[in-house]
Amino acid sequence: MQPSRRLELQWLRAFAASEVVLCHSDLLTKHFSGLAIARSWYQPFSALGVELFFIVSGYVIAMRVGAKDTGGAFFAARVLRLLPMYWFFTSIVVAVYLVKPAWHLMGFSPDPISMAKTYLILPQQGFPILGVGWTLEHEVLFYLGVALMLATVGSGRGARLGLAWLLTGLGAIGLALGSPAGPIAGGGTLGAAFLTHVFNPFMLAFALGWLVRELEGRKPADLALQLLPLTLLLLWAAWEAPAGKLMPLWRIAAAGLVFAGFLLCRHALEKDNRLGRTMVLLGEASFSIYLSHWFVLSAGGKLLGHFGVPASYDLPVRLVGVALALAVGVAFYVALEKPVDRWLRPGGRLRSFGLLPPAVTPAPAPIRKKPG
Repeated sequence: MQPSRRLELQWLRAFAASEVVLCHSDLLTKHFSGLAIARSWYQPFSALGVELFFIVSGYVIAMRVGAKDTGGAFFAARVLRLLPMYWFFTSIVVAVYLVKPAWHLMGFSPDPISMAKTYLILPQQGFPILGVGWTLEHEVLFYLGVALMLATVGSGRGARLGLAWLLTGLGAIGLALGSPAGPIAGGGTLGAAFLTHVFNPFMLAFALGWLVRELEGRKPADLALQLLPLTLLLLWAAWEAPAGKLMPLWRIAAAGLVFAGFLLCRHALEKDNRLGRTMVLLGEASFSIYLSHWFVLSAGGKLLGHFGVPASYDLPVRLVGVALALAVGVAFYVALEKPVDRWLRPGGRLRSFGLLPPAVTPAPAPIRKKPG
């Protein structure tokens, strides 16, 4: 394993994916056990992996965006990275619904408008057809913001800090307005859904990851100059937020502490051992794990419900089910996600379609003649 790959980021992804799977393990035990994470003391911070994914996304995109990137190429490449696996698992939900409508997820209605919104990852106020896909709606809007920055003002230091201000401002306004961080029941127009996604506390998570990357290594005076105004903006938002609507801020803060902890342990996580290789693999497979785990847990729960499993088996069943969901996600990554991603990228397939700039071939090293 190479330290230059920033292995702690893969550890973060692995941790986030595992936490989300554990949070949803109630699907596995709800038919025979009364214990539910969703109703436990952990509930306010359950599925914290979602906010952690957003922070990591902000950090990684800030790390990868270069001076030569264009807005259109960046957005096309990022969306194309999401669509194949997302469409695959969404289509599974549709197929399952057609075979057995009682098994559909999140109460979706398979009408043409809902189908179009889901497959195009357009903002929705409720859940998309693939329930866990609601987070991708926020992810795509973040990509759109980065693409607009590249297309208008470029990727210089001022532009990057300006994007951090924009994301923080949007998130602060969403917090002050009490915008729901996640999906809400009921329908709504595309315009209303778009506004609640743009002015949303989740923007603070993307901003946090982006800012951490941009301010790494800066002098204390520079850090204070950038962070103090943003802190005052957040204090204003917290003051204006409706009563009981500050949980999104506390969740992002908690996820930020986890994120900082992994970054501080960067060198310790670079060790090449079995645990490290396993966590890196889980991190690389985190997208497939996230998209597939609901199927594994839900199907497993329905199956166990027919066998009269004692409630005392709750913990071992959860542990085995979580491990199985992680393994299935890794299998999908190895068998499908990784090959598809390679098919789209190698040989410049995106470049051949004009979606990415030409690859830069390094100049050959000069041949030095031996003396004499």
